[in-house]
Amino acid sequence: MNENVTLLPDQPVAQLTVSQLKALIAAAVQDAVRQEFHRDYYVNEQGIKVLYAAEEAAPAYLAELQQDYEAIQKKEVELVPGAQVLRELGLGSDE
Repeated sequence: MNENVTLLPDQPVAQLTVSQLKALIAAAVQDAVRQEFHRDYYVNEQGIKVLYAAEEAAPAYLAELQQDYEAIQKKEVELVPGAQVLRELGLGSDE
């Protein structure tokens, strides 16, 4: 599957051979995987950016997160569901 594929940007897919299409898909998947491994974070199911390793974060940011966590534990801040925030911003549904 190491076939060199030279395609024009506007070339119809119908003009590709099966082996060219396989090579094109493989190249796209390899590129996506390569980009994913080079990033230092991922986005979880809730859409929150999560660092792969905490030491990659700036110390000031980690200190801020710790203060926020402690405020939550002491119930000094009120937590609301994300859906409520979106509704108040006019971005969510009124289910």
